[in-house]
Amino acid sequence: MPTVIIILSLGLNYPNAADKILSDAKRPGGDIYIHGKCVSTGCIAIQDNAIEEVYLIAEQAKTNGQDFIPVHIFPIKYDVPQSLNYLTETVQGSQSVLKFILSVKAVFDYFEEKKQLPVILVNKKGEYVIN
Repeated sequence: MPTVIIILSLGLNYPNAADKILSDAKRPGGDIYIHGKCVSTGCIAIQDNAIEEVYLIAEQAKTNGQDFIPVHIFPIKYDVPQSLNYLTETVQGSQSVLKFILSVKAVFDYFEEKKQLPVILVNKKGEYVIN
């Protein structure tokens, strides 16, 4: 009998509204998942035991009527000065990327302070706006 390997995964809403405005209109990308096996190119790969736990929590939430599970992905932990310095140095010279990074930092800071997700809107330029 062949061995069946099941890789658990959760799909993300990529491209989101901002991505659709800012990306290539014909090929914005897609098929981004959180999955196990701890290796990936483009997805969010985590350890198998962690994806099992995340998957079960998501399944339980869905079973209990929650149809949307917010996932916020940040390029760094903004409260680690070394990481923030590295990121800002890396994008130095690109004002649009720096502006984006700072808008994402505002969401991170809001969550860290209030321990709840802010309402995030997307304006016509594709920029995140905290409401």
